[in-house]
Amino acid sequence: MTRTAPAKLALVLAWLIAVAFVLVAPAAPARAVEPQLSVELTSLRTTGSGAKQAAVLTGRITNTGAQPAFGVRVVLWRARDPITDPAVFRSVVNGQNDPWGLMLYRTTDHYFSVSASDVAFNPGASAEFTVKGTLADLGFTQAGSIYPIGVQVLGTADASSNYQVIARARSFYVTTPEKRLPLTSLVLLAATPTKVRPNVFANERLIGELTGRLSTLVALAGRTGASWLVDPALIDEVVDLSDGYEVVDGDGTRPGTGQQAALDWLQKFRALRSDHGARTLFGNPDLVGAEANDQPDVVDRALQAAVPSELGDLPLVVLPHAGVAGPTTPAFVKAADADAMLVSTAGRGPIVTSGPDDSTLLRLAPAATAAGPGDQNGPVQRQQRQYAEAVLGGGLIRLITSSDDAQADAAAAPRWLLRTSIDDLLDVDPSGTATLTLPAKAATLPAARFRQLKAMTDDYAAYRDLVPDSQLATDAPATLTRMVSSWWIGDSTAGSWISATGSTMSADAVNQGVTLAASARVVMSSRTNEFPVTVGNRLSEPIQVRIVFISDNPQRLTIPASGVITVGPGQSQTVNVRPEATANGLVNVTAGLQTSSGHPVGHTTRIVVEVTDLGMIGWIIVIVSGVVLVAATALRIRQVRRKQKEQA
Repeated sequence: MTRTAPAKLALVLAWLIAVAFVLVAPAAPARAVEPQLSVELTSLRTTGSGAKQAAVLTGRITNTGAQPAFGVRVVLWRARDPITDPAVFRSVVNGQNDPWGLMLYRTTDHYFSVSASDVAFNPGASAEFTVKGTLADLGFTQAGSIYPIGVQVLGTADASSNYQVIARARSFYVTTPEKRLPLTSLVLLAATPTKVRPNVFANERLIGELTGRLSTLVALAGRTGASWLVDPALIDEVVDLSDGYEVVDGDGTRPGTGQQAALDWLQKFRALRSDHGARTLFGNPDLVGAEANDQPDVVDRALQAAVPSELGDLPLVVLPHAGVAGPTTPAFVKAADADAMLVSTAGRGPIVTSGPDDSTLLRLAPAATAAGPGDQNGPVQRQQRQYAEAVLGGGLIRLITSSDDAQADAAAAPRWLLRTSIDDLLDVDPSGTATLTLPAKAATLPAARFRQLKAMTDDYAAYRDLVPDSQLATDAPATLTRMVSSWWIGDSTAGSWISATGSTMSADAVNQGVTLAASARVVMSSRTNEFPVTVGNRLSEPIQVRIVFISDNPQRLTIPASGVITVGPGQSQTVNVRPEATANGLVNVTAGLQTSSGHPVGHTTRIVVEVTDLGMIGWIIVIVSGVVLVAATALRIRQVRRKQKEQA
């Protein structure tokens, strides 16, 4: 069907009217782009007392966007409901729970005006602010409780009265508990291993640490009220450095240069108060990794390693890597009979508590870098979170391993935290029980490291068999423990240390250092022939071996093994051996070396023995036998004739 002319005319007119309306209608005002502001809290302190006791927040606000903001105002914000449950606190810290709260506008102290409503706070501009409120105004009235606190930043994009929240910051405020709580700051004195054998080190890295990081930490350990936790392997290495040492240099060694630095650091360490100290397992092995790879000997060797006598009386505190322990970790280290275990995976609760297998657990506070709520991570958030952890746990145990940790610990602490030594803390009776939870991806050494440990353990046993009086192998438990030290986790230099350690005692090093030499062909012209075999020793210690032979045809030829011989370092010794042959011909013999217990050493060598004198010996036997037979026959004839004469 086709449209009529009037219908077409009406359609055209309607279209023209619509176009005209679009052309003449006023455009809707464009919505102003919302400003981008950031706010950082720089301090949170308590002032006054009684009814005038107040929380004071200071900080900095910055326009980080491309749009100006107008009427910028920072307003105090708080939530009046206290957090007393550890699970609720954890959800707030993780950002899973955003507590409901309100801004406080009662007095001019509660807010800070950055710019007037018609004055632009331009991009790149920054301003300091201070807001405060009495605890009564804030509603923080319950002792020993955790309250969310922070600020809201208000402003507009167009100088109108349409104020919006365009930035905010959150933290925690902890009210004073009814009684003082313990604060134990443990300075950890430990380092990645560098010692490969007595008086020999893989590199000079430890010297750099003794004059840098460890110098700072040992000074912190000497502060009033501080405690310390030391790895005995560190002291073993520093003592060895302090009396002179060598550093691996290619295939050889060179004199070390840090003897005085080691002496200076050792003097500072020995000045620390022993009643404020504790020790870890020697080398602080990777316990979680060892258990996962079924290596219980790791704990035994850590106990066998020689602990410096000056540390022997200190309490033993087991420290899994980063405090991460699982429900079976206490059973795995039960043989250590430790005074306690430092853990970060036991949830929240009393800082001294009972764990599995009658263990005593010390709950570690989060690292100084851990903050919250949510993604809030400034100095105020880090500090206040630890105070909140102290209230929930009845105290605080800080592990100080870096300058950041030290700065957080050195900050002024509230008066309700009482500095307590590790020795006094260990005297506290455990309260309650805790369940250990192992994270799905706990940081451990790779499984390949524990396979290397097994191979090196076998190499050490073979070396000790080869060199019974070895001075190098006496350090085997310590060296093997260092190989799986938790300080290697995340460290890529372990390969060079393992290579330097195995350069003396590995199977390859021994096989190259112990040699056996003999003539490739030996001709026996008589039954009493001997031939020489030479044993060489390019190792740095005397070896004890015997020479053994395997004949391809033992019915025709055998060679008895030699007795055990001792070959000095860098020397060789020749032994004469005597084959035993029963027939002529060529016989191939394999010569090799063994320890006194029968463990093979070095490479074997092939010897061809040719026997040529047994035909002559056979003819001699035949001739002698014929002579004996003729003589016996003649004698018998004479005896018969003599008897016949007598009868006649």
